Amino acid sequence: MNTTAGYELAVVAGAMACGAALAFLYDLFRVKRRLVKTSAIFINIEDVLFWLIAAVIVFLASYIISSGETRFYFFSGIFIGGLIYFTFLSKFVVWALTGFIRAILWPFRKLAGLLAPVGRAIAMKLRMFFGGIRNTIAIKAYHIGVDMRRLRNAMTKK
Repeated sequence: MNTTAGYELAVVAGAMACGAALAFLYDLFRVKRRLVKTSAIFINIEDVLFWLIAAVIVFLASYIISSGETRFYFFSGIFIGGLIYFTFLSKFVVWALTGFIRAILWPFRKLAGLLAPVGRAIAMKLRMFFGGIRNTIAIKAYHIGVDMRRLRNAMTKK
């Protein structure tokens, strides 16, 4: 157990970095929610997933930075690091990541928009084709049922 002031400052600095990393991880979830419409149940699942990942990260950071010793100043460092990140960097990071991902996805969205009428036409033709097959099968099944009733009636007559 090392108790020098330099060691404790290094632990606080490492904990602050861990807090900033956790805040950045949460920003990644926020960017995903901006880009993909998410229902309330999946938001809750994502939040539980975030907290599980955060717990593992805090445990590993505690183990690596301070040999598993978790003191009040360690958790204070995590809180302060996250607070500093959210205060000064979060808005810019979310804006930049959202813009970057939208810029990357823009050609694919345009291509999908151009191919959408072709896809709808193919889907309509397939629906008509399989609908015709379904109707043919239904008519055949009806005729078989009628034939079976006729056969049954012919067998039961005296």
